[in-house]
Amino acid sequence: MTTYYLVRHGTTAWVDQNLLHGITDIPLNDNGLRQAQCTAEAMKDIQAVNLFSSPLSRAMQTAEMIGKAVQLEPSASQDLIEINFGWMEGKVINDDLNAHKPKYVYLFEHHRMNLIRFFSGDSKRNFHKRVQAEWRRILKGTRGQDSIIVAHSGVLDVILTDCFGLPKDSLLPYYSLHPCSITTINVDEQGSPHLVRLNEHAHLKEWYPNDD
Repeated sequence: MTTYYLVRHGTTAWVDQNLLHGITDIPLNDNGLRQAQCTAEAMKDIQAVNLFSSPLSRAMQTAEMIGKAVQLEPSASQDLIEINFGWMEGKVINDDLNAHKPKYVYLFEHHRMNLIRFFSGDSKRNFHKRVQAEWRRILKGTRGQDSIIVAHSGVLDVILTDCFGLPKDSLLPYYSLHPCSITTINVDEQGSPHLVRLNEHAHLKEWYPNDD
């Protein structure tokens, strides 16, 4: 059994403002740095062999803090970079559900963004192919070696969808992960993935005090 820890990077000024920053290289803000430190502390006893990261600064800063805690140097992978949102980079996100708008509004915005990405950034299909290929390369090269992957919400969503299909208990058509959350997957000797925990953020009570 091999364990993979999927960590979303900490928050940034753009995350806090709900601005899309797929390939735009925005570093962690003060909150993000503290989140990354809390995550590193939560992971300090993990006996991982490999630490992979997107090279974008918000992911690499998170990975470097985790790396110090687990005594590993992050290995940067270009194929773990977030999707290019094209014209939507720096624009407000409109496809996250909340209590104030009906689901169809967000589904419309979600598909509109897919169309914009197709013409001005990365198509969803090409992005998925890139991340899936990298995920499978990591699986092949790390069998029996517990590993940490620090990346972006879109990248981690592709990995989770590749393993488990679309989320079954959510109104959203993708996996919604908190900044600096930890998702754990076990992969057995036959290559079958098993979800151990999803979007674990108990170590981030300062930011999510009312979450179970």
